[in-house]
Amino acid sequence: MKKDLLIGIDCSTSASKAIIWDRRGSYIAEGRKNMPLLSPKPDWAEQHAEDWWDATVAALKDAVRGIDHSRIAAIGITHQRETFVPLDSDMRTLRNGITWADTRSKAEVEKLKETCADKIHRISGRYPNLYTSNSKIMWLREHEPSVFDLTNKYVDVAGYLIYRLTGNSVTTFPSACPMGIIDIKARCWSEEIMEMLGVRREQFFDLVAPGSVVGGLTRDAATEVGLPEGIPVVGGGGDGQCASLGAGVVGEGRASLNLGTAVVSELYSNEYKPGEAYRSMCGCVPETYINETLIAAGTLTVSWFVDTFGQDIKSLSNKNNITAEQVLEIMASAVEPGEPRLLLVPYWKAAAAPFWDQFAKGIIIGWSENISKAHLYRAILEGIIFEQRYLYEETQKVLGSRLEEIVLLGGGAKSPLWRQIVADICGIPVHIPPSFETTCLGAGMLAAYAVGLYGSVSDASKNMNMIKETYSPNMKNRSFYMKVYERVYKHLFPKIQELVDEFTKLTSS
Repeated sequence: MKKDLLIGIDCSTSASKAIIWDRRGSYIAEGRKNMPLLSPKPDWAEQHAEDWWDATVAALKDAVRGIDHSRIAAIGITHQRETFVPLDSDMRTLRNGITWADTRSKAEVEKLKETCADKIHRISGRYPNLYTSNSKIMWLREHEPSVFDLTNKYVDVAGYLIYRLTGNSVTTFPSACPMGIIDIKARCWSEEIMEMLGVRREQFFDLVAPGSVVGGLTRDAATEVGLPEGIPVVGGGGDGQCASLGAGVVGEGRASLNLGTAVVSELYSNEYKPGEAYRSMCGCVPETYINETLIAAGTLTVSWFVDTFGQDIKSLSNKNNITAEQVLEIMASAVEPGEPRLLLVPYWKAAAAPFWDQFAKGIIIGWSENISKAHLYRAILEGIIFEQRYLYEETQKVLGSRLEEIVLLGGGAKSPLWRQIVADICGIPVHIPPSFETTCLGAGMLAAYAVGLYGSVSDASKNMNMIKETYSPNMKNRSFYMKVYERVYKHLFPKIQELVDEFTKLTSS
């Protein structure tokens, strides 16, 4: 029997998923196991590392049930980025893993900004911020010195799973670089950044290229997941980089745009060009880079609106057996260009690049007696994409490339209204893939390349990537949006940033 099936594992913040693909990128089967996110103190967001393993085992067992195991060619790994766990000399966890969503290290971020922000940005591709691991390791040094002193290894989620699956202590460049401790141009751990943090090179796993076979399933791991011993395990990359690979972002001109809890977009580059509007990472195509923009609150803002103002909408949705978002979409679709409406700046979770302003808050202008819930709902969708267009403009100035098409991903991509808004504001075609599980698909593509089903990672992406539907810009809507964007939106926050920050400080406990 030919080995023609690939498994992509995505150990994300909320669940571990295992999806089986054939060599053409068609979906075959999947398994999923949810995981809790722990918040033992305000601003803390942790997970038990053992939950990463247990959920992955459960997801794999479900996915391969009923599948001919002899057809499985390889297993690829992708994961939540920036999350890490400290291990002792026996490779046992010293404490819970600290996730990317954890924001306890505000003081450490400010210290890094004051002393070495430009150096860290130049080396790692990102300014000091609350999401990366470097400031949280500093927090451990200051607040949990016994853990800091006993730590033998700091391990990202991919490295932890690879160790449990194969017994080998390795991770990949695109898996580890979001931690903010890698020299991404030299593709090695940065001694300069480690010195700032007070850690040593031997406290980190060895680095290999994405698409490398990092070992085979050990006998114990194979028994747990119900697969044959020795199946190749392939190092992948962080979830964002793998999602962009799964969306076919393997050359200039195409971007992936994930309308998820946070809105994340990836653009490709052959060269390392650090910029203020995005963060740079090693790409899943070896020796390339992915430049990523971030809006910290995407569908989170939509959910906030529904939960806060949508009780009557929820009742209507239950009566008609559709979601509250679908009811609001019908209402918001009736709002025409030029009618009374709102303009929203989507900083519900502060401002990421290029401002990196932890005091920034959301802004809404245009309130009047003519405004309804439909106007506010539409303003949320539009405001997020106005911000995304701004980030695209700033990014393209540095990269020197022209964006020609977008592949939409994430839960928000299920909305036909939001799809059209993206096309209208960005002014380019928007593609919808047959499956939004491109993160797992990207891991599957790397697995396909690793075992020789394709001659390069790019070939695997091009052959396993598909488009189901395309939205083109509506020129009437686009004309209106461009007036709003050029005359108002891109000037709004910079003009009042100081006042917004001051108000936040005055009203924060």
